[in-house]
Amino acid sequence: MAKAHTFLNRPWWTIGQEVPGFVTRRINETATRGRAGLLNLISAATIVILVFRPDLDPVPYVGTFVVADMLAAAIFGLTPLSPTGVLGTLLTMRIAPVWKPFAPKRFAWLLGASLGVTCLTMRALGAPTSWMIGVVGVCFALTWFESVLGFCVGCWLYGRLRECEDCDVPYLRS
Repeated sequence: MAKAHTFLNRPWWTIGQEVPGFVTRRINETATRGRAGLLNLISAATIVILVFRPDLDPVPYVGTFVVADMLAAAIFGLTPLSPTGVLGTLLTMRIAPVWKPFAPKRFAWLLGASLGVTCLTMRALGAPTSWMIGVVGVCFALTWFESVLGFCVGCWLYGRLRECEDCDVPYLRS
């Protein structure tokens, strides 16, 4: 697992990288944790704005960005179409990669996109700001677990639902 990660996959639209010793393509967990940290900062800023300046209403902008970013990552991987994936990858280029299977991350990112859609739907239906703060708070907690603790709740759930043979993450196994 000594293969260094690259910025772009070959071809660029493929998800993950071929890593010697693994049958399926892998994604760099270090870069995904960097991306989660950036998303954590975005969710924290959104909560602060919703609490102290709700008149600015960041939900339509942040929600749309997060949904687009999560879908881009789920379809094409971290680079080149996911803005936070690109930044997370650039921030971690000099750190040794930790190779993980892609399927659990894709599942987690689709769950993240659904949280963004939930926020946008609540805003469109006129739900109270406190409800949106709750959903963004969940996003904050999930991205914090991923970036700080290295525990991806979506990946854990994927492992429970799919009995993932390819998942080499200890907390995914019973």
